[in-house]
Amino acid sequence: MIAFTDKVALLTGGTGGLGKAVTRAFLEAGAHVVAVYRTEAHRAELLEMVGDAAERLVTLSADVTQEDQVLAVVQQTVDRFGRIDVLVTMVGGYISDIPIAQMEEATWDHMIALNLKSTFLCCKAVLGYMLDQGSGKIITVGARGAIVPQPGSAAYAVAKAGVHALTQAIAAEVRGKNINVNAVLPGIIDTPINRQMMPKADFSRWVAPEDLARVILFLASDAARQIHGALIPVYGSG
Repeated sequence: MIAFTDKVALLTGGTGGLGKAVTRAFLEAGAHVVAVYRTEAHRAELLEMVGDAAERLVTLSADVTQEDQVLAVVQQTVDRFGRIDVLVTMVGGYISDIPIAQMEEATWDHMIALNLKSTFLCCKAVLGYMLDQGSGKIITVGARGAIVPQPGSAAYAVAKAGVHALTQAIAAEVRGKNINVNAVLPGIIDTPINRQMMPKADFSRWVAPEDLARVILFLASDAARQIHGALIPVYGSG
């Protein structure tokens, strides 16, 4: 197992379907984890799931589409631990079956804010600290759906394509500064909400959150120090 003893990982969306698996993976690897959440019920589920490892877990409530709240989370993390070694941005959302000709501006704006703006704000807030400490790992979550857009999902596809471009732009800016920036591009993640949305799908072909968590954990490790600016597909067997 990759060891993260004494490392500090800031995970946005850390209590969601993917987030719980990633949070648990970092805790099992010995990290101190700050998990950012919005839903109290999801926080309670996470605390129950991690058991005794909760002593290395801090949960903070924030809307990461709002810069003041992002800055507050980052400041609280630095105040408590003195550093941020890893940032994983997992906040996002999906819509489908809305053609461009029928899409409302508010829906478009919501998808951009939830998927792209949140990633931008979190990376912006953390980068200064990583540059000062001379090291860091940033992993964003893109999507296969931005590479092969599906009808009716334009807002989601554009937002995730923006995450891909943002990831590579940040990677170019910090090249040579001992900060690795990469994105994972999952297919459909096997979460309860996705099963509810697509009840007739073949779930066995989807990406298990635990499998995606292992990829993220690797990218956050020193073993991945030569991987930089990569968009890594994790499509499952579908």
